[in-house]
Amino acid sequence: MKAWTLLLTLWPLSVAAQDTPDWWLGVWAWDPAFCVNKDRVGAATPAPITITETEVLGYENSCAITAIDDINESTIYLTLTCQSEGSDYDDDRVIMRGADGIWIWYGYDAPAHYTSCE
Repeated sequence: MKAWTLLLTLWPLSVAAQDTPDWWLGVWAWDPAFCVNKDRVGAATPAPITITETEVLGYENSCAITAIDDINESTIYLTLTCQSEGSDYDDDRVIMRGADGIWIWYGYDAPAHYTSCE
């Protein structure tokens, strides 16, 4: 069993559904102070990340979204092809809706909480 499957099984589904299925799109920061650079994602540090329907952008890295799997109304699984500092690699992200933002799990350790910059 993959670790992300276990995480999704344990993740609470009590978050109320929003009107839009695109709840995970936007500009997000794990430290709200980083939102001051929300218009400079990729060009400034510290900066938040931008998630669109086609890509995930951060400082010195960009990822094309190659697949989106809706796990349930509050969890999605992204399959990514990324570039960072001259290297190409494949990666995955689990994004979970929280009451006051999103949680992103990178496949190790605990999920990281992100606050909307919008």
